[in-house]
Amino acid sequence: MSNKLYNQQWQETINDMQDLIQLENSQADPEFLNNQAYELFQFYAQNYIRYIDIYKRLEDCYDQIVHPQKKADLQSMLELVIIRMIENKKSLIAQNKHSANYQSDMVNLDEMIADLKLTPDRLEVPIPRYFRKETDKQRLLEREDFIRKQLIDFHDTDMPEEEVQVQQLIFNPTIDEAIKRIQTFERGRQGIFRSYQYKERKRDLDKKAEKAKKMAGGEEINEDEEKSQATLVLQKYFKGYKGREELYKMRIQEMEFLGIQKKFEEKINPQSEWAKSEEHRQKMNETLLKHQKDYQTAQIELKKLVQENEGPEIREKKVKERVEWIDQYLDKTEGKKLPQRAIDYYDQKKRFPPTAEELEALKGGKKGAKKEEKKGGDKKGKKGKKDAKEDKKETVNLNTVVKINETVDQYLSTWGSINDAENFQQTYVTEVAKGAIRQNVNEEMNGLVDELIEIELDNRHLFLLKKPRKRPKKPKPPRAPKPKKFKVPGVGACRGKNPFDMLSELIDVGIVKRLMPAQLQDLKGRQNFLGVMQEQAYDIAPDPSLAQLRAALAEFIAMPLGSANLKEKLDKMAYFLFFGPPGSGKTLALRALATECNAMTLDLTPSNIAGRCTDKASIGKTLYMAFAVAKHFHPSIIFMDEIEQVFGSAKKKKGVPAATWAKLKKPLQDFKKQKFIEATSRVAFIGCTNNPLFCVMKDTKNFFEKKFFFPMLNHDTRLMLIQDFIETKGVQLDFTFPLSTLAHISDSYTAGAIKQAIDTVLTPARIKRLQEDPLKIQEFTLPLSKLPFIKSIDEYKALRTFMDEVTGTKERREKAKQALLDPKKGGKNNKKK
Repeated sequence: MSNKLYNQQWQETINDMQDLIQLENSQADPEFLNNQAYELFQFYAQNYIRYIDIYKRLEDCYDQIVHPQKKADLQSMLELVIIRMIENKKSLIAQNKHSANYQSDMVNLDEMIADLKLTPDRLEVPIPRYFRKETDKQRLLEREDFIRKQLIDFHDTDMPEEEVQVQQLIFNPTIDEAIKRIQTFERGRQGIFRSYQYKERKRDLDKKAEKAKKMAGGEEINEDEEKSQATLVLQKYFKGYKGREELYKMRIQEMEFLGIQKKFEEKINPQSEWAKSEEHRQKMNETLLKHQKDYQTAQIELKKLVQENEGPEIREKKVKERVEWIDQYLDKTEGKKLPQRAIDYYDQKKRFPPTAEELEALKGGKKGAKKEEKKGGDKKGKKGKKDAKEDKKETVNLNTVVKINETVDQYLSTWGSINDAENFQQTYVTEVAKGAIRQNVNEEMNGLVDELIEIELDNRHLFLLKKPRKRPKKPKPPRAPKPKKFKVPGVGACRGKNPFDMLSELIDVGIVKRLMPAQLQDLKGRQNFLGVMQEQAYDIAPDPSLAQLRAALAEFIAMPLGSANLKEKLDKMAYFLFFGPPGSGKTLALRALATECNAMTLDLTPSNIAGRCTDKASIGKTLYMAFAVAKHFHPSIIFMDEIEQVFGSAKKKKGVPAATWAKLKKPLQDFKKQKFIEATSRVAFIGCTNNPLFCVMKDTKNFFEKKFFFPMLNHDTRLMLIQDFIETKGVQLDFTFPLSTLAHISDSYTAGAIKQAIDTVLTPARIKRLQEDPLKIQEFTLPLSKLPFIKSIDEYKALRTFMDEVTGTKERREKAKQALLDPKKGGKNNKKK
């Protein structure tokens, strides 16, 4: 059964974790960070790859196991592994100093993967599936119900908003230019037709010449012989075609049998593997909910049982321990003192008073230390302070590794000795539940016993010390922290407003939206197998692969957005920039993050708020409402497209239009400066642009904390995308279709443009005619020619240069070069003269 398989997988993963923990502990050596940067890079790269594998296996176990107690233990272990995986990624980035891609977030590990004999999919970092199903489930359901009802009230529909593809006119000529273009095409058509006629005539002449040569040689040529030769030629070509077709089918069958390629299936088919797996997952979720409900009910009953059966014994034992503690305290103080409070029992420092010898030793130690400081302080002076600073060596933080080790020990102590083979239904284990409940009962008993001990201390004061005891005042309960006052635009206009009222108003004006669902895996693209070679060959950072982009989006945005615990432990970043050519996948990535993290989406695109934001007051009010609603109803994504209209130059410059919405820049900077999105808020602000070159570099670089470049597609990725887009339509391509040629002619086009061309060709009517009229490559050329594309290499190079500069890679690389040439100028501790 599946429970046995995943329990075994969990155990195997635990064994791998123990090996990895031993390797991680080698970083405790003070000299560890003195190794060469490339050696540290190799160390962290191997650890990172192993943590990805452990994370994916644990995530599979968590998704498939329906045992309620194991699921709780597994979640804490899974989140600690995610934290440590991202910590290793940061260390890996910090040690990436050996190429043009200096300390970039997009680390190329293709050579490492090849050396370890692993497949590139080992670097895939999926978003945990429990973000969608379990995190704040009840609260998020209430939020979604409210949004759905408001959408119906205001817009008469609750359907997700579809992205409208606007077909752009690439060539918008004058009449003279149009006539010139038509003449050019007509001359080309006539030239092609004349060359075809010449080719046909030449072939006829060659045939006549060959026939005349044979007749001159005395050969007899009759019509039947010519027909038989023509038949042989036809047979040869037909047999070759059928042979290639059979070979193609055999190759596909073998690849499907070996598991290299999946069998082509339509998802809408109820008998497909995909449909069956979804049905099984639904049943499994129902089983899990039932088991969790049964476990919660059993916890209440077991707690009553433990309190009734074991409670008196626990209380008696605790009272006895504390009475013995009071007696020992009296003995140590020779009957002169009693403990001040019952709760001093839990504090190791206050449990027993220091003896006279210990007090003298402490006093003597302090005096001696002061004398030595006075003697040595005069001699050392400022140099001594410098030496003390130099003695402090940088060490690696291994707190997460320690916690992982604790969870492993807890797993072994809890589940290592339990035989779960006969628990076919995977219901809760009573003994394990009782063990957890005993800890809660023990903590509750501590409060009751402390009250009894306070009375005992009162009585002993009267009986032994002959005076009433002055009970120390109870500490006042901590006051609830006052809400932080933010000096941001719009705060006065929205003071006292209910968050639900603000949410309703934002839905009414179309700022809060429901987007079409998507998955991060829809951002298709393979790893770059030549990444390291490109790093060495290029002067600037090479394009990131889409696989690297998916991993970075999952690690830096999705993980903190999907879990409050991960947000608390990881970097507190909230402002991200997506830039790249139109159709490169920026909106798809946004939709995927919103879907997989259950995030509410607020659209602050200038064109979307143009009718509402007419003056300074309305701009401040709109921004405040959006940010406040996003914080209250987290997780949320605030999305602003056309960011170049905000962060561009307010004045028109040569080749750069003026930013029409530059008035939004200052309010946005105020929200960031005041830290309105707090460290614990699961909110992400994502700005997108197709024209990053229009943005002011300094402002853009300072405002956004992480920048993600969505690159053009290489040939391999285009090939995969075209095949996937066509098969998504339910069309299986014939082996004779020149897929590679179509991928070649779609060079300089983005994924969005290619998809739009395929959607234009494969209409429902065209799909019905595929049996009689198979697809031809010529059908795709006209739709592609009407779509936007990168017109020149220089245009794309400008985008790559912008990426190199805005991400800080260029600055870090130049500083490192300067440090090699002149350590005084490049060093960190260099002081300005």
